[in-house]
Amino acid sequence: MTRWIEAMQVAALPAQSMRRVELEGVPVLLVNAGTSSHPQDPQVRAFTADCPHAGAPLEQGALCEGRIVCPWHKAAFAVENGQWLEPPALEGLKTYPVRVESDAVFVDLEPERAAPQGPKQARPGPQRRIAIIGGGAAAAAAAATLLEVGFTGEVTMFAAEPQAPYDRTCLSKFVPAGEMKPGEVPAILPEALTRDPRLRIEHREVTRFDVPTRQVTLADGRQPAFDAVLIASGSVPVRPGIAGAELGRVFTLRTLADAGGILEVLSLGDPAVILGDSFIGLETASALRKRGVEVTIVAPSGLPLQRALGARVGGLMRDWHEAKGVVFRRAKAVRFVGDGNVESVELDDGRTVHAKAVIVGIGVRPATQFLSGIELDEDGGVSVDSTMRAAPDVYAVGDIARFPLDSMAGSPGSAQKARIEHWRVAQQQARIAALNLLGENVRYEGVPFFWTQHYDKRLDYLGHAGNWDDMVISGRPGDERFGILYSQQGQVQAVLACGYEREMAFLSERMRERLSTDEARTILGL
Repeated sequence: MTRWIEAMQVAALPAQSMRRVELEGVPVLLVNAGTSSHPQDPQVRAFTADCPHAGAPLEQGALCEGRIVCPWHKAAFAVENGQWLEPPALEGLKTYPVRVESDAVFVDLEPERAAPQGPKQARPGPQRRIAIIGGGAAAAAAAATLLEVGFTGEVTMFAAEPQAPYDRTCLSKFVPAGEMKPGEVPAILPEALTRDPRLRIEHREVTRFDVPTRQVTLADGRQPAFDAVLIASGSVPVRPGIAGAELGRVFTLRTLADAGGILEVLSLGDPAVILGDSFIGLETASALRKRGVEVTIVAPSGLPLQRALGARVGGLMRDWHEAKGVVFRRAKAVRFVGDGNVESVELDDGRTVHAKAVIVGIGVRPATQFLSGIELDEDGGVSVDSTMRAAPDVYAVGDIARFPLDSMAGSPGSAQKARIEHWRVAQQQARIAALNLLGENVRYEGVPFFWTQHYDKRLDYLGHAGNWDDMVISGRPGDERFGILYSQQGQVQAVLACGYEREMAFLSERMRERLSTDEARTILGL
């Protein structure tokens, strides 16, 4: 039975705004999608107030071009009906009936059915049996998309890890810090989808995939063939080819077992050596420092993240971590020493660093060694077109995919191929590929985005700056708020920021089109 509850006065909810209210203990997001030119015609919607991905308060995000954008991880939902449009959320918002009467907004707390992604009618598509090779973020996004749009065939996901798919971003951010146990790392797929009879998750390793025949060979010897296949196999960590690499307590950080091992071995005051000064290395360093582990980062560059963020910002990042107690050694490891387990690391500058554990973060390579019948790129990647298609009825996404990415500073329509190893980009690509598996013609037109966590501060990075000729810096890493704009020829290439949640949520949509540096500075208030 409908029971209307007064939520707020219409005057308190201007056009193109969002407000959070609590009605009988239920947090509700009210959105006025009307226009300021017609304030007498409010278009009010009501949704669950928190993002289904990680619980971010959506009212702190942005309302842009008919989308509600999450302030934390930039998931996007349709204002019209709450359906999910962009990952990392893989389900829509609950919607509540609304009516506007006598200048007040009334809400019924009995939720309407969550809107599916895409058209509501059944979508059998040209294929009946689809395989997803991989058990990570991209595989989960592809499966969620196929099921939500009404695919009536059979989806089989091959995930080698027994726990997959789970939120791998937690492994370097929260588990080494002791803030989350390995068993508490959340699953990615909504529970309702894991119970869907159309989806079968097989925890089996794929040892060979023949692209022309779409035949999969499994570790147990079975060789099923499929009508279409999406390859989302991700990447594998590079291990150092030096003496002692086989010793115990030399970790990479890719799986729950890796993160659990690091958490178990290291405690307050223990020395740890991290090889590599990438995002993974620095995230792990900050997580370990929270528990009082003594951390030394060994890397030849001397400036962390220099390749991605530039030498100037790399220096600022190093200063931040040094202020937190991290020691940087500009050197290269040449030997691990120990009796059974690693005890020290010998460097090429003649020094030796004591270590109870070593975490290797010197890069990854595409996990494509099992592919046959397709030409791989020089680095092992798979070239795809803008629909993520690699071959007839075969799509590739995520770390392995080299795809056309429009240049934000070039002429309209210009694009260069790039391979981007970011969690959310992999999910964006997977959503596109899944829709195209069902006969759509969707192309990648999004804005690459990733987030990184250091000392309880989340840094957002939007765009992809391969080159830049100008940089605007406001504040510095470690401040409550700082922003950095990377520009070329007066056009924004990328933005790195902390403390600008609403602005970055807005930019995640605005940067789909070319944006001048001056416009970006105005949006951020720099």
